[in-house]
Amino acid sequence: MYWMNLLRPAKAACVTGFLLFQSDASAQEAPTPDPIAAEQQEPPDLKGTWYLRMRTAMDARVAIIGTTHIKSTTHLLVNIEKRDDTYFQSQKTCIVDTRPSRKLTRTILPEVFIKHLAEKTYPIRVTFSDTGTWEYYADLRQQYVGYRSELAPDGIPKSKKHPAVYDWDEDGKPGASVLVHIPIIGFIEIYIVQTNHTFLNGNIVDENNVEGRTHQRLLLQRTIGAENRLLAASPDLAVAKGHDAFEMVRIEAGSTCADIKRIAGQSF
Repeated sequence: MYWMNLLRPAKAACVTGFLLFQSDASAQEAPTPDPIAAEQQEPPDLKGTWYLRMRTAMDARVAIIGTTHIKSTTHLLVNIEKRDDTYFQSQKTCIVDTRPSRKLTRTILPEVFIKHLAEKTYPIRVTFSDTGTWEYYADLRQQYVGYRSELAPDGIPKSKKHPAVYDWDEDGKPGASVLVHIPIIGFIEIYIVQTNHTFLNGNIVDENNVEGRTHQRLLLQRTIGAENRLLAASPDLAVAKGHDAFEMVRIEAGSTCADIKRIAGQSF
């Protein structure tokens, strides 16, 4: 958590998590939360600019290559505002860092791919829990890459000829273009369509820090073309366990993706 200590304002409290184990003989009943006290609790003020570091993992199986475990860390610029009694969170993706378990291949997302990822705004839920802490929940909404969802009611397209597929990143190729590096061959451009749906569930440590777990409930991808037939097959993707923590820390108002890149450094 060193990176968070660097960013945390001087007045922010340092909170350390712990687990408490008790035998049946010494266990004591936890005090029942006072509902009146809960009603009197003021929720933390989350309005402002934030740096969100979000992790996910997946297993990708390709017939020729086999199964590769891939960890991804996404660094986002976030702004939270309050409308009436509801918080709304807006996000912009700045960095997507993917690292495979094997050196046989590596997928690289070009800068133009990152720039075309949708900027989204969605409500977040802040609730007072039975344990006396404030909980944070966000549905990041389903994301569509390389195709128009309204033209694909039956699900993700399987061919570049599908009417929902379009030149998403405006590079003259169908769908979204990514690079796959194979040591013997070099870089190969492939064209994909993808959809995913991610949720964040955590605890508000204080008004400057939120921590929790990332839950990826949907992940589908199809390869609709490639420069080399070797990589023309669609991988079988599955959400994997681990590498699922997220942290969100308050940063200076007016920050940009350049600031996020500077703050993120080599963190993963």
